[in-house]
Amino acid sequence: MVIKIKNKFFLFIYTFIICITIFSYNCVSALAEQKTKQVKVSTPQCMLVLGDSISTGCGLANYKKGNNYNTESYANILAKKYKLSQNNDYYNYAIDGQTSLELYSRVKSGNYDEDIKKSDLVLISIGGNDLLSALLKFIQDTVGENFTNQETEVNFDFTDPDVLNDLNKMVQTISNNITKLKGNIIGITDEIYEINPNTEIIFQTVYNPLDGLKFEIPSLLTDVFISRIDEVNRIINMNASTDDNKQRYNVADVYTSFTGKSAELTNISSVDIHPNSKGHEKISECIDAIVVEKTFYASITVNEDVPKSKTLSKAKRSPLFAPIIIMISLVLIIAAAALIIVLKKRKKYIIKRY
Repeated sequence: MVIKIKNKFFLFIYTFIICITIFSYNCVSALAEQKTKQVKVSTPQCMLVLGDSISTGCGLANYKKGNNYNTESYANILAKKYKLSQNNDYYNYAIDGQTSLELYSRVKSGNYDEDIKKSDLVLISIGGNDLLSALLKFIQDTVGENFTNQETEVNFDFTDPDVLNDLNKMVQTISNNITKLKGNIIGITDEIYEINPNTEIIFQTVYNPLDGLKFEIPSLLTDVFISRIDEVNRIINMNASTDDNKQRYNVADVYTSFTGKSAELTNISSVDIHPNSKGHEKISECIDAIVVEKTFYASITVNEDVPKSKTLSKAKRSPLFAPIIIMISLVLIIAAAALIIVLKKRKKYIIKRY
């Protein structure tokens, strides 16, 4: 009677261990058959936006400073088109009034490193504040509070020493900024590529908003300003390629798209240089025309059909193989230890009984 009970017990333990072993082996094999692959896709999987108030959406309805996701800005239009979501696979860190030097400093400081690593598309609007802000400040300081109500030509008294002094300061500020622009743009690009050499970078050219003003600006000012815009865009275009003719970044030619249309595409009639909703739509089209020509990659997990004879060899190559085998071994050791303890207790019980 006792021997019969012991045989049943051993049979149970033996069956239990065999089941665990088979189940664990199948789990390891199943895991080994799963593989991550990179597949080609037509849209970016993560987008980072850097730059100035063109990218924040300043001047649009619902705009709130510090919240770049609440308007129909070109960046938000593209994020929606590419099915990207805020703070998940779409990051917009543009700052109102930011210059190229300030952006370079922030990129270099490592503020955006983690998001640059994840992004396969980086959009940059920069350079406008290097010259536009200085010009508009000069005009507003000279014309005064009635600047927005002007309908005719504004007469600047260039014989006034104060006006001449302000004009010289403006020209000097713009010249200094443009001199540094090339180094800042290349520095921004190099820093991004050092962190993520596989990302696509798109810079925008700077448009001229002044042709939509309701009043005429003296030719002395317009000539200086337009020549500086041309210089900024020349720097952006020329440095899109390296000295050995390798592409450094892509250029979205916003300047050409806005030429002669600033009254339609910006808020300049209210003395606001920022694009309106139509302008942002136009910028998004300029950028998307470049994006559609690019190839991006998405990571997917697939199950491969693997012959049974090769399953174990594939499992051994799996990074999960060793941890799972250790886990199985521990289970078997614990089961064996428990069996020994139970057998010893039963043996003592049998001896005492007889």
